[in-house]
Amino acid sequence: MPKACIMNNTTQTHPPTTPTRALFPHERLDAIRVLMEAYDLVCTGQLTTTRGTAGDPLHRALLGAVLRATEAYSARGDNRGALFDSARASSGEASMALWALAKDRKVTSDAAGTVRLRLCRAVQMLTGLTRRK
Repeated sequence: MPKACIMNNTTQTHPPTTPTRALFPHERLDAIRVLMEAYDLVCTGQLTTTRGTAGDPLHRALLGAVLRATEAYSARGDNRGALFDSARASSGEASMALWALAKDRKVTSDAAGTVRLRLCRAVQMLTGLTRRK
């Protein structure tokens, strides 16, 4: 096993069928873990039927936030802050897509609120990471 990975013997949601898996260093960053939780909720919870309308931008924005934050973790220099900032913007976009889905009654307010709370926390963490030099 590469030194950059560690084994985690607790049950994780990524991938859902593998209870023991390697954790990459970026997966230990709280902001990325919170984004992964939000994505899990959207893909496996009460929000799985949101494809179409605002559901497509929700999935795209949320996946983009996870991927950009992951890329930022390994980036160097000014590009790192810009990538964390982009992940933060995508998190905000996903939050508003959830708001729209709840207003259109495509998802329940409770289900949207659960994910929006995680996105709010992720935005706070990503803001701190964007400011780091």
